[in-house]
Amino acid sequence: MSATYLLSSLPMLELGVEAPFPVEELRRRCEGVDGVSLNDFDAVVAGIPGSHQFTVDYANALIEIRNATAAFRASKWESSDVRVVERSHAGCHVDLRQKLADAMSVQNPFEREFALEKARWQIADELAGINYFSEAKIYAYIVKLQINNRFVHLNNEAGKAAVEEFIKANDRGVKEG
Repeated sequence: MSATYLLSSLPMLELGVEAPFPVEELRRRCEGVDGVSLNDFDAVVAGIPGSHQFTVDYANALIEIRNATAAFRASKWESSDVRVVERSHAGCHVDLRQKLADAMSVQNPFEREFALEKARWQIADELAGINYFSEAKIYAYIVKLQINNRFVHLNNEAGKAAVEEFIKANDRGVKEG
């Protein structure tokens, strides 16, 4: 099977809408597809550079995103003792820092996460280029699946459960100490 056939058979994804299947299912579909490296597939999932240029550029973009969001979060601390150590990366996305700044200024945590993921979605599209039936488009699809699968688990109930678990874990730590 070719990458063209695979891409033609995949449903369109829309940011924030429940994904039709998990990333693992896409990996299974990519097995044996000409022009798709499973090593590069795994690199995209892990956010590390692989052998394909998309994976290298995406890993660098993730570092750029993490550096910028860390700096924005640190700037909100009142203490001047906060120091952000940025990792080096190649490449620069001119409008990315502004998108991240806009996202970090959003007060609602869910809406802030949505804005941050929207920036990551757009970077994936940008890195994939204009050739729709390319290996890079499959890698961008992975990123989009990850984002939409993550949003499925972000809801009020999950947020409350995470806060309660954090409080319980903190209480256990205090009682043990």
